[in-house]
Amino acid sequence: MRIRLQFDRIAPGVEIGPHRHGVETVVYVAGGELVFEHGEDLDRRVVVRAGDVLYEAPSEHHRIRNEGTVDALALLASIDPDPRRIGEMLRRWDSEAEPVRRGAEAEIVEMGGIRRRRIAGPGAFGTAAFTVTEVEVQPGAIDAWHRHPRAEHAIVVFEGRGVVTVGDETETLEPLKGIRVEEGRPHRVENTGRTVLRYYVCAAPGLDPIEDRELAEAPRRRLDA
Repeated sequence: MRIRLQFDRIAPGVEIGPHRHGVETVVYVAGGELVFEHGEDLDRRVVVRAGDVLYEAPSEHHRIRNEGTVDALALLASIDPDPRRIGEMLRRWDSEAEPVRRGAEAEIVEMGGIRRRRIAGPGAFGTAAFTVTEVEVQPGAIDAWHRHPRAEHAIVVFEGRGVVTVGDETETLEPLKGIRVEEGRPHRVENTGRTVLRYYVCAAPGLDPIEDRELAEAPRRRLDA
């Protein structure tokens, strides 16, 4: 399973659609707000604000519009359909509730200078495809070496600076940089800056990132000849 990411900057007055994606998609709004109109007649409407997560079912007819006065920043994550469950491509949003999880209602876990806000948890939107979490790492804080045995993770940085080490490779973290962590690979994140490091994590399949987590030993460093 591979997570595909797309970052869109949507100017005021811009409208996208109507269309269908054909794959399950979650949209994290990082800034501004968007209006989501959906249904066969586009007769359902919900406003998605910064910090919220929107689900777009594969066959849901929908349109996105920025009715605000500032650019809206949207991070889209999608995965290809499971060939064993091809019927998922025909899924529409049939619930009376709107397909949005509000950032203000996120479940929060805080420990060791790291604050995790799980916005879309396992089974959110009636799908096993995604979980979405915001993470804030205080200056100087370092996550323990760990691995996620059953889920791939995609990380996108919104503010601050730091480093992520995956296996024996270390990458700098800075705004709008994305990192993919394959399932089972040992990794950790460190805030090396002077301000909070804040980033988004999308996991697929949609498992609890705390429960699907086990401590790992630090990988041995390669010695160049």
